Amino acid sequence: GGKLSKFTVKDTTNGNGNLTYKIGLITADELAFAGYAYALQNSTTYLQENATDTLWWSLSPHHFDDDINFAFVWAVDCDNGDFSALNVNGTYGVRPSISLRSTTNVTGNGSSENPYKVV
Repeated sequence: GGKLSKFTVKDTTNGNGNLTYKIGLITADELAFAGYAYALQNSTTYLQENATDTLWWSLSPHHFDDDINFAFVWAVDCDNGDFSALNVNGTYGVRPSISLRSTTNVTGNGSSENPYKVV
C-alpha cells in the first residue's frame, strides 16, 4: 500500500498524528469556499474586511518553475481580491486558519470592534 497523506491523524509514522494545536495557514480550498476563484477579483469576501497587507500567501502550493528557480503558491491581493498563483520571492502577509468543531460556541461578529471569541 501507499503512504497516507502527511495531513492524516491516523498514522503517526508517516502522517502528522493528532495535532495538539489546530492552527495553520488558510488553504486554497478554504479560500474557494469563502468566495475566491482563479483570476476573479472578489473584494467582498469576509476575509477582505481586516486584510491590511498588499498580498497574502496561502498554504497551498501551485507549481515550481525551474527556469526562474521559484516556487509558486496561491495568494490573494488585498487591494482587489484577485486570487492567483504568485512566486514566493516577495515579502507578504499570511492569514492564519483554525479548525473548530461545529459544536464550538463563538461570540462576536469578526469585526475589529467585536472580534470572534471562542467561549
